[in-house]
Amino acid sequence: MIAPDLEAVAHLKTIRALMERATVYRALSAPAALGAGVLTLLVSGLMLRMEGSARLSPLGFMGLWLGVLVCVTGFNLWLLHRSARRRGDLFASAGMKMALRSVAPPLGAGFFMSLLSALMQSSNYTDMVSFWTLFYGLALLAMGSFAPRSLLALGWGFLGCGMASFLPWVRALEGRSWHAALMFMALTFGGLHFIYAACVLLRARGGAVAEDERA
Repeated sequence: MIAPDLEAVAHLKTIRALMERATVYRALSAPAALGAGVLTLLVSGLMLRMEGSARLSPLGFMGLWLGVLVCVTGFNLWLLHRSARRRGDLFASAGMKMALRSVAPPLGAGFFMSLLSALMQSSNYTDMVSFWTLFYGLALLAMGSFAPRSLLALGWGFLGCGMASFLPWVRALEGRSWHAALMFMALTFGGLHFIYAACVLLRARGGAVAEDERA
């Protein structure tokens, strides 16, 4: 009974530490979200100009967006590493491990579902984008016990858009799946990330101005 109790206490301490650093994580996530939004909008715009045989296969479509994911993840990890070094903390901290354990199941499920769709050589690109949007939202919400409310609001936005993408009127766009998928990527991973980053940065700037006025 002692070991489980000690593990629970350590778990609570980790959650408390993460909640105390919510402002830091919010500030860090804003530049990463802004980069993700801008890059998604650029790639979506370029791909929308592809016509006919120039369009990617389902696997090629998935591979390209995985490349975008790698770039954004690398940038985010660099920000986290720099912040941890400034605070004198470990980069692979207990908090990071807990966050990874939280997001791994929904992200893994989203990857599996989209890969299965691509391997079936389906021309409905919107299926893959719907899976990515839905499970990414679930991954953000999985951090609900220690993530800032702004990040959870972003998760609800992605979850809502992911669920809406399965509505009949969206499914009716299968004949224009290429354009529909790219527009949906621009709206969610581009637009939602951009709006989130703008709101967080404006709020942080407003807080800094308020502190200066009080001083």
